[in-house]
Amino acid sequence: MKQAGQRKDSLNWGEHLIWMEGGELPKPASRELTLGLLLTFAIAVGAGYLSHLPVWPFTLPDGSHLFDPVLMSILVGILISNLLPTGWARAGISFSVKKLLPAGVILLGARLHFGEVIRLGALGLMLSAAVVVAGFLLLFLPRKLWKLDTTVAILLATGTAICGGTAIVAVAPILKAKERDVVLGVALVTLLGLIAMLLLPIIGSFFHLSDRAYGIWAGLTIHQTPQVVASGFAWSQEAGEVATIVKLARVCLLAPVALLMASLWQPDSGHTSRYRLKRSPWKLFPTFVLGFLAMALARSFGLLPEITLNWSHLPWAEAGSEISGDSSHFFKIASGFLLAMSMAGVGLQTRLASFRGIGLRPVIAAAVASLVIAVVVLTVLLSFTI
Repeated sequence: MKQAGQRKDSLNWGEHLIWMEGGELPKPASRELTLGLLLTFAIAVGAGYLSHLPVWPFTLPDGSHLFDPVLMSILVGILISNLLPTGWARAGISFSVKKLLPAGVILLGARLHFGEVIRLGALGLMLSAAVVVAGFLLLFLPRKLWKLDTTVAILLATGTAICGGTAIVAVAPILKAKERDVVLGVALVTLLGLIAMLLLPIIGSFFHLSDRAYGIWAGLTIHQTPQVVASGFAWSQEAGEVATIVKLARVCLLAPVALLMASLWQPDSGHTSRYRLKRSPWKLFPTFVLGFLAMALARSFGLLPEITLNWSHLPWAEAGSEISGDSSHFFKIASGFLLAMSMAGVGLQTRLASFRGIGLRPVIAAAVASLVIAVVVLTVLLSFTI
């Protein structure tokens, strides 16, 4: 019975994470899809109002808001998923995560200049490569010190260094990893990423980080893409945009790392045959990154049109009822709401019970590695004016 529960958990995590990066989505029941979308929509709307309540802790004495609607959506989703049954809306919740998150990221590109995206992306790739090396140095090489199984050490190193559970699910076939190891790895990096998502804004405020510096720090050190988005936008609009760009650069390393791992990895038994992915590692490249770049390119060359919304001809509308402006403004609003809905879905798929039984040794090893990476990156950022 316990194995069946673990199998179900691993399948859920696998579907949630790998499809988020561009995999295929099976056709769900229309009722379940509709109810799930309505639920994430309601949470996103409610989180927007809740985050701006004129009372502490939502509104601080200086008038600022502690919780951004995106971050609030994921927190409300977690609360609901752990207090109420949500199986009746599973298909819509999954759709919100797997499809609305990439759509929101693509529309986010309309707010950015292509040159800045390329510059930050190149910086993100270089820093991410250093983080990948650090992840393996801290988890794989000293695996005997941590008393970790080799496969578990590689899974944790990959998840910590690249993009959390998505990376773990992607490289698991190369390692012929057991399902319980995959579940352990995904649950652990998700838990640590969730903690980082909540703590980084507090620590960043203490060090008075700039929006740009915080975005780079969050993009390099928080594990899951949704967690990076939530934490970045909780800090500021600019920090959220920077964090997203840096995180996308980090995610793009998944394909080459998987290819290298497939070429080099050999089982501990010393058998000469090497494992291969069932599909090309390059299919792990998140295709929505191309859409994000295309939108940034269109914005940079002035290809996004002016939009006017006019409903004054309707019988119940007031005269002059219209809104006009640069379409990037509307894309910003749409992007923010889609991201809030997807964060609600992430929260609704987060079960605190799945973190039970992880074991102390892997928790300490992964926590130490994540902490060291976060401290080193923060130290570098504080040493330079960013």
